[in-house]
Amino acid sequence: MKNIATVESPASCVGKCEGCGKIHIKIFGANDTSAQLLRARVMLALEASALEGKVIETSETVEMKANGISTLPALMVEGIVFSEGVVPSVGEIVDLLTHQNLLKSKLFRLRTISVPVDMSPVAANSLRFSWKIAKTLGINLEVVFAMDSIFEGGVPSASGFLSGYQTTMKTELDVFIGESLKELGVDYQVPLKYPPLADDTTVSKGWPDIRSKVIYGAPDLALSNYSKEADLIVMGTTGHGNIGKKFFGSVSIEVSKNSHCPVIFVPKEAEFRGFQHIVYASDFDSLKTLSIRQAVSFAKRFDGQIHFVHVGPGGEKGLESQRKIFEADYGESTLEHPFIFSKMVSEDIAGALYEYSFYHHIDLLVFVTHQRTFWENILHKSITNVALLSSDLPVLVIHADDDILV
Repeated sequence: MKNIATVESPASCVGKCEGCGKIHIKIFGANDTSAQLLRARVMLALEASALEGKVIETSETVEMKANGISTLPALMVEGIVFSEGVVPSVGEIVDLLTHQNLLKSKLFRLRTISVPVDMSPVAANSLRFSWKIAKTLGINLEVVFAMDSIFEGGVPSASGFLSGYQTTMKTELDVFIGESLKELGVDYQVPLKYPPLADDTTVSKGWPDIRSKVIYGAPDLALSNYSKEADLIVMGTTGHGNIGKKFFGSVSIEVSKNSHCPVIFVPKEAEFRGFQHIVYASDFDSLKTLSIRQAVSFAKRFDGQIHFVHVGPGGEKGLESQRKIFEADYGESTLEHPFIFSKMVSEDIAGALYEYSFYHHIDLLVFVTHQRTFWENILHKSITNVALLSSDLPVLVIHADDDILV
């Protein structure tokens, strides 16, 4: 009989042995009922999936802090925390173990939302929108201002002006955050001393936790570089100054193309009321299993329904195969969340998506990009002018090539 799982002590295995061929699982608990239930479900999931695993149980406080765990019980698989404070079902753990690449998805592990702002009213709205998402998911916010550096040739100025200007901008950023969130009843605590701390953060009173951060460089390049360490960027689609100019202006286009994390673009008057219905804009390049599961897992966080919608000319071939792939990756259908795949015959992709979204009360559009030229091609098809600019729908862009932890 195949040995499905072995239970190791923390001293005998650190939880990741390269080349051993087993899935490394850590259970953080306090030796109570919930930790025992989690262990039992992990064992059942390993048996159901016929996978071999090393299961480590620990209650070490230092190790929990090192892994950012604040609520027990917690489940870690291959070094990535999957859950805290809840005991996933056997089915959820099986799905996790059999699709481990999903663990490396930034959208799946989402812990912090990054919000670039230019201190405009549109940016204030995107900040409030982001705060409501963060509150719904129980995660944190980082509000970012991209500041052009003062250069002498190719070398940063040594005059001290740059550091002084940073202090000024940090102060303005903190005031902007406080004023923007005041109508939500958020008490944002501005520090009493400047210059800012080394990590350039400010902490709010209450939940979600909010940090402010000033980064350097031209906004498009600075934000694209910043995105390498970000989980999810949420930014407004119009504004003034460097960030906005116009929806999908130069900065937004560059961020949408070159970001190394998912990006949600928020129209200037959009209000977050949940993502109950989400359209996954389907084409034959969006069939990648990981991308589909990213979108599905994101929808589940909001108890939302995914609609897979394909727009194209009549008589297209391969649609049945596409539908089967989506259905297989969608997972288990329920009466509350059935599998939905729709084909709309039209040469006008934007118009068809807008029409579908209107009649089905869609809250979010999802586009998956597999090549950096894809989004530019979409722009030339006037999707921004019709389906995005003309609607009040937020848009989530998933970069299939880059939205993965390394």
